[in-house]
Amino acid sequence: MKKLFLIIGALSFLSLGAFAQHKDSENILEKLIWDDEMLNIMIDTRVDMQGTMNNSDLDELSFEGQTFKIWLVGEIIPGIRYRVRHRLNKPQTPLREGYSGATDQAWLAFDLGKDWTITAGKQSVQFGTFEYDYNPADIYLPTMAFNDLDAYKTGVNVAYRFKGQTMNLQVVNSDAPQFASEKYKNKALAINALWEGALFNNVLKTRWGYGAFQHNKGKFYHWFTLGTQLNISKFTTELDYYLGNRDMDYGADVDDENLGARYVRDQSLALNFKYNFGKWRPFIKGTWNQRHDKDFGSNAYESLGVQAVVEYYPFTNKYVKDLRFHAAYAYQNMNYQGEFNDLHNKDMHMLLVGTRWLFKAK
Repeated sequence: MKKLFLIIGALSFLSLGAFAQHKDSENILEKLIWDDEMLNIMIDTRVDMQGTMNNSDLDELSFEGQTFKIWLVGEIIPGIRYRVRHRLNKPQTPLREGYSGATDQAWLAFDLGKDWTITAGKQSVQFGTFEYDYNPADIYLPTMAFNDLDAYKTGVNVAYRFKGQTMNLQVVNSDAPQFASEKYKNKALAINALWEGALFNNVLKTRWGYGAFQHNKGKFYHWFTLGTQLNISKFTTELDYYLGNRDMDYGADVDDENLGARYVRDQSLALNFKYNFGKWRPFIKGTWNQRHDKDFGSNAYESLGVQAVVEYYPFTNKYVKDLRFHAAYAYQNMNYQGEFNDLHNKDMHMLLVGTRWLFKAK
């Protein structure tokens, strides 16, 4: 009987502790509900009417839900911030990360004084270039590298700020099939360094990066990503360059499903000219891509592209100021080379009209 009383007493003590913890959780929940700095819920959506022609044949004519994401962002206490960004329309393919495969970002950032920040969790891989810095919903004609690089991984980033510059050093998983071998993917890591520069009173900005991605015990795939931006009044121009090695299955590009994963060196170049008229924001972008198949020992193909875009932001109210309408035309030519030079070149024309809205739901 004495043991029974002791057990009942212990359970009562634990239940009081659990009740107190529950009340604390309720208090935190109440604070999250009313404190906009702690919890901001945002919806990110883009819908287009898109038509595509390949070699004069209509390839696609449909409405496309390009983006549908939910953002949770806020500051828990001064110096501790978080972000969760989850995609509802396009899960990661192939699905390598279980339930987090469609979650682009889920991180905590800790400020250590004014100069240092440590970010831990799933985050953007610290590639350079300004094209990579944009939200994917703001990209109409991507370069080959931007379109294919595995952009979000779990790890830690350390940022140091000085005189308007930010230096980033990051270690993340390198388990993507384009980098890690199948036998080594569970223990492969990548290290990235990125200089986010601001010079001459922000007239010149940089996004210069280097990354080493582990393939197996003794082999790394290296990437150089260089982005330079020039700002003069309302005019902006950006020059971006990617160069790196990886394993890619590009059978769909050369109509050979049996090609399998190949060891390639990829290059991409983008030149962007933009002007901000206020509500109207037109820009022109040119792209160049080249894939060199190291197994074949020759170039596989090369592509050139150009796009013209007009974005219109009609509203100034803070709730709808980020609502925009856009129209874009893009052309891209794929020129087959080396082992594939007997294939017919591809000409792609794309026309789209749509709308995008990043708005605060709460």
